[in-house]
Amino acid sequence: MTMPMKKLGLYSLYLFIFNILALGSELSILQAKTQIGCVHPELCNLAQKNLDTENYEITNIVKMIGDPHEFEPNPQEVKKLISTPFLITGPSDLSPWAKKINYQRSKLNNGHVTFILSLSSEDYALYKNNNQKPNREALSHFWLYPKIYCLLRSQFEKLAKDKKLKIKYSKLDACQSEAIKIENEIKITLERLAKLKIPLILTHDALLPLLKYLGGVELVVVAIKGSGHHQEATVETVKAMYEALKYPRAVWIQEDSNKVPANILNKKKNKDHTIYIDTATSSDVEMFSILKKLKSKLEEIPN
Repeated sequence: MTMPMKKLGLYSLYLFIFNILALGSELSILQAKTQIGCVHPELCNLAQKNLDTENYEITNIVKMIGDPHEFEPNPQEVKKLISTPFLITGPSDLSPWAKKINYQRSKLNNGHVTFILSLSSEDYALYKNNNQKPNREALSHFWLYPKIYCLLRSQFEKLAKDKKLKIKYSKLDACQSEAIKIENEIKITLERLAKLKIPLILTHDALLPLLKYLGGVELVVVAIKGSGHHQEATVETVKAMYEALKYPRAVWIQEDSNKVPANILNKKKNKDHTIYIDTATSSDVEMFSILKKLKSKLEEIPN
């Protein structure tokens, strides 16, 4: 038996109103999410692994184009960085320009919160090589340094808890376990290359302290370009490259986001092996995804 037309009309109206209210409720939930901004995509990745993302909208405010070491935020980005309710900034050597943002935010008495993740001298010394001064600019790429990453993740979790943010189930023990595992695996691979007398030539020094630390004194590792803001190849780094090229063959680790002059890349020998890798973008789910990819590619190098 069909429903009378009057009742059918009322039923359709009810469904229409119900759907509108449901949609409005969903939009309200989305709009209610607390806005959290970052000055670097890897800081957003770290926050996403720590926070209950059903309650927070985590956004990388700046859009880095080209070499990240030459980046400066535009006026619109600066305005948003200063005004966002929560902002995450990292080690000062990672984004030197963020110091001014932190200062501007500190002068505003508006209840906005800045999570400043920092590294101590002891933290930088975790990857110290012999008596050399720690390369703070390179080590500021915290997502490439497992022990440092876990320290900053723990630091952020504590700061977030202090501000009553909702934290996911803590996996800091898992972080430390994964850190030890990936470092040991890379170390084994680097020891093999050292025995084969195969040096590593990096186009950029983001990985330099890690590879020198894990490779030990027997492995030759050089970097052509530094991680300092606007830093380019120097006479010393090019000289070190030529010394490495005296070996029968070398492994070049060429980073996608850092440009190196063609006249330097032309120095590759036919027997050399090149690993192309993007050190600037890691997985927002998997820890140490860049290092795992690097390990896999290093293992492919024949004896």
